[in-house]
Amino acid sequence: MGSAMTSYQSNKLAMYTATLGLLKSSDAQTSSMPVFAESQGKFEDLVAQIKNKDKERIGKTTGKSAAKDEAEDALVTATVMIAAGLTAFARKKGNTQLKEKAKVSESYLRRIRSHEQVNIAKLTYDLALANAEGLVEYSITPSMLSDFKSRIAAYEAAIEDIGTGMASRVGARTAVGDLFIQVDDLLKEELDPMMELFRMKEPELYNDYHAARVIKDIGIRHKKGDKKVVSGSPN
Repeated sequence: MGSAMTSYQSNKLAMYTATLGLLKSSDAQTSSMPVFAESQGKFEDLVAQIKNKDKERIGKTTGKSAAKDEAEDALVTATVMIAAGLTAFARKKGNTQLKEKAKVSESYLRRIRSHEQVNIAKLTYDLALANAEGLVEYSITPSMLSDFKSRIAAYEAAIEDIGTGMASRVGARTAVGDLFIQVDDLLKEELDPMMELFRMKEPELYNDYHAARVIKDIGIRHKKGDKKVVSGSPN
């Protein structure tokens, strides 16, 4: 799944990382100002929090999605198998109505929405339960029907878990957004002003810092000769 961050936030995080990397390699120049090291430490901690929260959200989302896919595969396989037995049974009995109700293909089940898959699986289960005695002849046993019912329940639970995850993702985006605000405030109110104090005695560091503080659009690939899009000022 995608990141909890917007593309602009991703570009901004790249700017944070570049700026932090520069500062960490310039400890010798900034060591004369202890308060600068303190603000740099807070900056590093906030950037780490942003990365960890985004990584955590991606991990949770990936896990939920994988569980849903696994449950869907199990449900579709069971539904198609039970439906095939029902169809064969209905054909033998000349029960056209049952044959039509039980008719379902794997390709169709894969195309439809989750709740529609569940509805078809439940219909197939009810039909099979009503004809359980005759289905034994087709190697569909009561224990198989019990397993089918469990697969339906497992898939419904996985769908619900994905829905809960959507609410969590909104919360994750809010938390990450708050951290970005804190970093921007720290840069503008602490590190940027203090860097002005190095303008005369460490001009190279000063210039490198402001070059790193520019947000670049790293999400766009540029052809040779194209001009890169950058923000007009650091953020």
